[in-house]
Amino acid sequence: MLDRDYRDIVAGLGLTLAGVAAAAYAGSNYAMGTVSRMGPGMMPVALGVTLAAFGLMISVPALFRKGDTVVLKPRPLVVMSISIIGFALMIETVGIVPAVFFTTVFATFSETRVRLGAALILGAGMTFATWALFIVGLNLPIPAFDWPF
Repeated sequence: MLDRDYRDIVAGLGLTLAGVAAAAYAGSNYAMGTVSRMGPGMMPVALGVTLAAFGLMISVPALFRKGDTVVLKPRPLVVMSISIIGFALMIETVGIVPAVFFTTVFATFSETRVRLGAALILGAGMTFATWALFIVGLNLPIPAFDWPF
């Protein structure tokens, strides 16, 4: 047992750093506007500050509690990284529906106990939610399907 919960300390500080970086970048590169007429920088700054606050809420209490030995598992890191890169490569070539479905199903295999049926159901649910939110609800100009053949 360790004298501090280093896993939560590192994770919280990473979130804090990411939030501060996002807020600083958005605040310096986009107009903030006012509360009644929000500019394009208002939401990214607010989300960055919120992420930084959550990171501090995770890391500060971890300084005062004991933690378990940190065990690094490479499988989730590799699978999730490939999933994110795959989504970035697929969204413009095949559309958002197949990109979300395949990357969601692939990402579930970062865990060893997930069954294929459960992964397919999760992929279908996430795909439907993404389609309903971004294409139907927000009417974003993202092609649902954009097959190259």
